Amino acid sequence: MIRLLKRFLVFFFYSLVFGKPKEQSRQSVPDLMTIRHILVIRDDHIGDLICSTPAIECLKKACPNAEITLLASTYNAAIAEGNPNIDKILRYEKHKHRDGKSRFFSTWRQFLLLKSLRKTDFDLAIGLRSRFSRRQAQAAYASGAQYRLGHFPDNPDFSHLDFLYNIYVHGENREKHEIERVVDILKPIGIENTLPRPLVVIDSASKDFAAQKIISKKISGSPVIGYHISNRNPLQCWPLSAFSGLIKHFREIYPSSEHLITFAPDDRAKAEQLLSMTSGNCHIIFTNEIKQVGAIQLHCDLFITLDGAPNHLSSALNVPTLTLFGMSDPVVWAPWGLKHRYIRKESDIASISPEEVFNVACEMLVV
Repeated sequence: MIRLLKRFLVFFFYSLVFGKPKEQSRQSVPDLMTIRHILVIRDDHIGDLICSTPAIECLKKACPNAEITLLASTYNAAIAEGNPNIDKILRYEKHKHRDGKSRFFSTWRQFLLLKSLRKTDFDLAIGLRSRFSRRQAQAAYASGAQYRLGHFPDNPDFSHLDFLYNIYVHGENREKHEIERVVDILKPIGIENTLPRPLVVIDSASKDFAAQKIISKKISGSPVIGYHISNRNPLQCWPLSAFSGLIKHFREIYPSSEHLITFAPDDRAKAEQLLSMTSGNCHIIFTNEIKQVGAIQLHCDLFITLDGAPNHLSSALNVPTLTLFGMSDPVVWAPWGLKHRYIRKESDIASISPEEVFNVACEMLVV
């Protein structure tokens, strides 16, 4: 009874604020050849959006005449720019990304964006997160699309929101990679494609930035090894002493090797500390944008990173990638592709030794 009351009240509120969506036709799934406007929603992290690009490519192949609009966040949208399978990008500003603005102003901007979705006559809206997200489901409903595809709200706390989608994906498969889980979302509408590789397009400005860094730092040795030392979760960070020990091993076997250290903007002091612990042909490279990191990765013969966006970025760019895992599951988040490797030891990233990483890295360098 309580659930039904909550469902009625929320349904009434959403319908009042956004208007009711177009009624679903008698067909339980859309005729993909008649679809003209599609909204795909992936507004969480950068790496998650990279992992969603194969699904977007599959969608474009199945609906070649449709215009695909991506609703991303102000945080992750840049990574999708230049993607030929995406015709338009909208940016949703989360409260945590409001950059000094009041919460009221941020909420108002969110509301205006969701209201504006009705200006495009969307036929299909898809929440691409691999589990139910209230925010994504809300955006799908606000779009007014006749067909709204996403995960069923299995959590009892969200069960009253089951009306937000009208085509459901059930369950969350933790035994599959995130790329596979996202592509599986498309199965209820009849899309089952061979998995393409994730796609990220590095713009010319970012490539110029990287080229100037390579020239200014006089990087000419070989092999070029890149590192990304940052992660939001301290339990997912490899110790600086381990990075330093790894670089020392490389310098002993590859005396002319070059080592490029990238990091999150807040970790500059950490990067400088690592630089002080190393000697010879080590360079810290400060980047302001994620695609600048990607442009640096393109100059590397091997990129060694922690779990996170740089892991998915370098593998999408087909740069040989070795990822070190702590608590997160490599079954879901490993670099995608046969030329990449990962190491996880007892769910404790600090217990991974520099020697172990070096041995795997050397195997990758000689392939």
